[in-house]
Amino acid sequence: MTYLAVFEDKSSGVRQADLIAALERDWPAVVIHERQGQQESRGVVWTYSEGGQELEGYSHVDGTCIYLDSPLEVAARFAIWFRGLVPADVEMFFCDEGYSFAGKLEHDMNSGDAMAIFLGE
Repeated sequence: MTYLAVFEDKSSGVRQADLIAALERDWPAVVIHERQGQQESRGVVWTYSEGGQELEGYSHVDGTCIYLDSPLEVAARFAIWFRGLVPADVEMFFCDEGYSFAGKLEHDMNSGDAMAIFLGE
């Protein structure tokens, strides 16, 4: 399933260079890929593997969203991590690509809190 961590304040978008630096610093097992094909909306593209769980992630080119194709547990961890890269006063949401669920990501949340958004707890 694809999950999103998204916000609308384009003035606070995470720059691609900053996102790459943070990924490499905080997720040492991440593999950064070059954008492929004609996906003009994609910025940074990466993969991550841990304990048999795989994640394919990419950012929107304007830095206001990351797309996380992975199990919920891994997506929630990356969503909370991304929340930490965005100013606290900017509202951010965690949802799936069909917007069948959505909830606000706060700076003081953990990955369990983010999973609870999806699970409706």
